[in-house]
Amino acid sequence: MNAIKDFFKNSALKTVAAVTFFAVVFIFITFNWLVELSSFAVGIAKGALGLFLVWVFDKYAMKEIDTVNELKERNISYAIFFLGLCIVVAAAIINS
Repeated sequence: MNAIKDFFKNSALKTVAAVTFFAVVFIFITFNWLVELSSFAVGIAKGALGLFLVWVFDKYAMKEIDTVNELKERNISYAIFFLGLCIVVAAAIINS
């Protein structure tokens, strides 16, 4: 039970979990009853996957950089780098 509480302490994981839950429900509904909207539901799921991948990259690959602190200090170079990373992940998901 502690592992679940620790998992949901992080607000980024709460956001990813909520978006993923709604995406899965939306995919289930659209694939069963509203087939014409199914591509939109899959797009939402891919967006949730992209959000999770950016969080994983920020959390584990760039662990020596405090993202929130850098953005609060108005470090524009870090913000542009992070935006570029998000664009690369989004492009990879859109073209898959």
